[in-house]
Amino acid sequence: MVDTCFLGANTPQGFRSEYATLQTDPRIRRLLILKGGPGCGKSTLMKTLAARAEDCGWAVERVLCSSDPASLDGVIVPELGLAIVDGTAPHVVEPQLCGCGENYVNLGKCYREAELRAMTPAIRAAKAANAACYGPVYGALRAVASLAEARRGLLGRERIRRVTKDALEQLLPEKLPQRGKQGSRRRVYLSGITPEGLMLLEPGVERLWAIHDGYGVGCGLLRSLEDRLTASGEDVILGMDPLDPDAVEAVLVPGRDVGWIRVRPSFRGGRQAMLRLDLDSALEEDLPAETLNGLRELAALETRLLRQAVGWLRRAKTNHDLIEELYRPAVDFAAVTRETEILCRELFTES
Repeated sequence: MVDTCFLGANTPQGFRSEYATLQTDPRIRRLLILKGGPGCGKSTLMKTLAARAEDCGWAVERVLCSSDPASLDGVIVPELGLAIVDGTAPHVVEPQLCGCGENYVNLGKCYREAELRAMTPAIRAAKAANAACYGPVYGALRAVASLAEARRGLLGRERIRRVTKDALEQLLPEKLPQRGKQGSRRRVYLSGITPEGLMLLEPGVERLWAIHDGYGVGCGLLRSLEDRLTASGEDVILGMDPLDPDAVEAVLVPGRDVGWIRVRPSFRGGRQAMLRLDLDSALEEDLPAETLNGLRELAALETRLLRQAVGWLRRAKTNHDLIEELYRPAVDFAAVTRETEILCRELFTES
């Protein structure tokens, strides 16, 4: 398991969600889907449930919100087979068979709707201002994605192939024992483009390889690593790349307490790795000065574009905070507390 992760990401293709994977996660037998608008206490409810579960001695995975990492969008308690998730847009989740292990928790019923009607024009204006911020966010991220092809062109595909092939033998030199089954894959995001900046979360394994990949070309390396591990029967957690959500940024093997993660200088956080592989130095070896200068110019341009994306996400969060401020006076928080206590008794007394 991972202690914290994102299940959604701001990407060059817009918002990408992995929330629906909870419905096929073999660990989860009961899925509660929270519904309700802004400011009604969804994150607070999940934080309370996570704390109560830990008080009972169970390990908890917290799913952070990529538009506000201080908020929770989900809680997973693997030992109980339980997940609670915010199923509202942009990460809409609906029960596949409502009442058969999946059901709604409706916090929208805690609004005093008569009070909200008077606030309708202000709420509508704030929501429009919030939505308008995401066009520049995704425009900047698309521009970042377009730089990746230019970077690969400057480095040369044969150089990338050769360097990553050699790196694979350093990362996994031994022949893996075969378990007679295909290992499983579970997708999460361990990094995020957020209003707080570019974040890298704690991977949650003891032995961690940091692959320094400032050029962003290490996905093929980790795909090869993933294929070797799953072919040998290992179950893996894949950290997907928010700058290329079909690419792998991390491979974790909880059963072996080991992981490999691509690290870029623009993403802050994480922890000091025990082991280090410098993919950048290997790629730069014998490159002409003109090519190196071109790569540095692309890196500087990427930094500016990412800074713009984060700036627009901060504006979006300011507008979202205003929306919540408009809603909160019309929320019956005593009812939210009662709903939370009922859930805690039901979920944890039964267990």
